[in-house]
Amino acid sequence: MIRLTEKATTKLSRQAAFEKVGDFGNIDRWDPGVVKAIKATDGETGVGTAYDLVLDFSGRQLEMRYVVTEYEPDQRLVLEGTGDRVHAIDSIEFVDFTDGTEITYIADLSLTGFARFFEPLMRGRLARIGDAAGIGLRRWLLELEQGIETG
Repeated sequence: MIRLTEKATTKLSRQAAFEKVGDFGNIDRWDPGVVKAIKATDGETGVGTAYDLVLDFSGRQLEMRYVVTEYEPDQRLVLEGTGDRVHAIDSIEFVDFTDGTEITYIADLSLTGFARFFEPLMRGRLARIGDAAGIGLRRWLLELEQGIETG
């Protein structure tokens, strides 16, 4: 298993941060490794809500489905992602911080099938992908704070 951890702070309230980042359909706005994210189920977001993602991994597009497995409004959500060669558990936590919110994003990734033998070789590449996502998240949060959201 490979664990990626990113933290970001924002002046947004915990509720506002959760509303934006906790909606996994927005991940393509800030994670450069995500080409497309679509909410695949109807209704309010909660346990069981599914999102279909298309990821760009070294020029190859991979599809994954993420399903919300834990949901605590304005505090935390956990999603389980499955794809052809990867299994992921992503948790996102939101806590009050100074005059805003601190967000902790943890992704536990496991390669599956034959790809699992290459997991030790993938650590560095996946860490760089995680770093880029963290930078993108912090940039997007700043845009939201300043009311200049792009994407």
